[in-house]
Amino acid sequence: MQRKEYSIRNFDAANSYSKILSIRILPDGLCFVVSDQSDNKLLYMTKIIDSNRHGIDIFADECRSNNVLAAEYLKTNVVYETQQFTLFPTPMLEDVEAKKIAELNFGNVDGATVLTETLPTNEISVVYTIPQKHEEIIRRNKPSATIHSQMMPLLFNAMFNSKKCKGSYLHLNIRTSSVDVIYIEGGKLKLANIFQYQTADEFLFFVLGLMDNYHIDQYDVKCVVSGEVDENSSVVNHLAKYIAKIEFSATPKGIVEKSAFSSIKNKHQFLTIYQLPICV
Repeated sequence: MQRKEYSIRNFDAANSYSKILSIRILPDGLCFVVSDQSDNKLLYMTKIIDSNRHGIDIFADECRSNNVLAAEYLKTNVVYETQQFTLFPTPMLEDVEAKKIAELNFGNVDGATVLTETLPTNEISVVYTIPQKHEEIIRRNKPSATIHSQMMPLLFNAMFNSKKCKGSYLHLNIRTSSVDVIYIEGGKLKLANIFQYQTADEFLFFVLGLMDNYHIDQYDVKCVVSGEVDENSSVVNHLAKYIAKIEFSATPKGIVEKSAFSSIKNKHQFLTIYQLPICV
């Protein structure tokens, strides 16, 4: 198990009532940060990776033993890295049951809880699933928490940053065996989906196929990468051979105090949890 902890000097969990807690649950780990509600600055951060355990089990243990995670906060947000999500027009959710949308897209959803959340634009909603047992663990330990899919902060970030992009915009949130894809062209969202892959070659084949289907110009598109991938990984190196403009997602401005968090490597891995207090 790997565990890393960062904190400003005078952070005190006893003063948590005025702070915001953001938690990200991964298939193989857990990350949680405490931020100030007035300016979203990070005060504390812990990342735990354990390939032998699901993040939900680590979360349950930490809630019992970690005084920072166990404290009461003004607001608690949880990002659950789901493998099942789809977008749906918000106005139509009034006429269609969310579970029916999930069944149409994912098949049988018995044993899962179907959740929805609406983007700040109020035009698009994310319909996604979380295993019912996992939701129960979250509710039991953090009854007041609001659960989100990873697509909420990812879409918010992509739609905001694409406005500053002259050409098309492609965001890839990469994990070990799957990738969340967001494609925006001319200010309009064209694609938001998740795809599975096993090898770097398979990942590249998928991305090139995507570019061909959507007629994406490899020299014009801005490709932003986030997720559980190192900057020198084979996946990114393969990608750089075919896309001219690749960059790793930037940490939202103003939230990081350099003296406390400057040693964090691969900050793009924490985009969803850094972005969360800003977009909800």
